[in-house]
Amino acid sequence: MSESTADTSANTGTTTDTSNAGTGTGTATTAAPSNAALPLDELKAAYPAQYYGLCDAGASGISSLITAVDAWVVNGVYAGANLPAAATMIALTAAQYALAQGASSIPVQGGALLYPARYYASYDIAAAQPTHVTGWFDSWDMTSLTAVPAATAMVALSPAQWADPALRMASGKGVQGGAIVDCIQTDTLPVRAQAALNSARAYVQNTYLILNEATPDAWVAYIKALMAIANGTDTAATALPVQPAP
Repeated sequence: MSESTADTSANTGTTTDTSNAGTGTGTATTAAPSNAALPLDELKAAYPAQYYGLCDAGASGISSLITAVDAWVVNGVYAGANLPAAATMIALTAAQYALAQGASSIPVQGGALLYPARYYASYDIAAAQPTHVTGWFDSWDMTSLTAVPAATAMVALSPAQWADPALRMASGKGVQGGAIVDCIQTDTLPVRAQAALNSARAYVQNTYLILNEATPDAWVAYIKALMAIANGTDTAATALPVQPAP
């Protein structure tokens, strides 16, 4: 993967772009436009959304956002080149721009963010509600989206919800009417084991594997125990194993 470095000789407001569009991976960073000579009112007219995402317009399939920029920053340059026209970029909300800081790989497809809210909870869309949450996803910080449902098939979570371990680590959470609710466990033990397994796998992926860190033994044992119950190998269990502390 090639690396492009911003020209820091022109202005100290420069940031470095360490991403590579079209690869499905990259680091979203802030960058300032080189239209610094434009008065602020002209910048606002040219870039009415203020915040934008640069992407490879020619990429096919899923690629990564190259960088997120504040187009109203007057003092700075972006990679030694002029900031593209607003129509060629993806307009971002202030909340999306804030969420982009530090995100490792923001997926883009067809000129739009594939997962606009970043944080999501998955569930069985065909099941009667309330139905159990089957997975928790930080879609802007994943090496693979293979196991991630479409954004329209999940419930978007706020940053505060995502940061609340009592919400994401609880086994009795479900979805009803597009909201996360407490969900009474009425399913069979294997069904509940599968739901807990999906959640545990997502947690391990986001917490350890994406950082190339070893999965703690307690989580490995927990996942194996859930797998045995879910696939019917363990028929003696009468309750789910205790989830390790986060």
